[in-house]
Amino acid sequence: MDDLSKELQDYLIRLGKDEKSVGEKLAGYTRQLINILYSSDARILEEYYGLFGNEPQSLDQLSARYKTTPDIMEKGIEACLRKIAVSPEWQQIKPMTKLRAIKLK
Repeated sequence: MDDLSKELQDYLIRLGKDEKSVGEKLAGYTRQLINILYSSDARILEEYYGLFGNEPQSLDQLSARYKTTPDIMEKGIEACLRKIAVSPEWQQIKPMTKLRAIKLK
């Protein structure tokens, strides 16, 4: 996974653990950001990271549900992260995620 995707992944993990930690406005922007993906891919990210009220699901759980292997599921998630990470939309909201993180410390 490249650095851009890793930054996004770190943010999604934080959002999934505690949506309030990023704020309502930023969570809304993130929901719109994820919607640049196909709906099935967006759903998988929401389930994997536990976003927007979903419980986090493991690669094994997701691969069983979508009838694929954990390796293919992981590669698909990484491809989705990369697609979002290079988008102009993520580049616009990424600075807000870092400012929010500084305020939490």
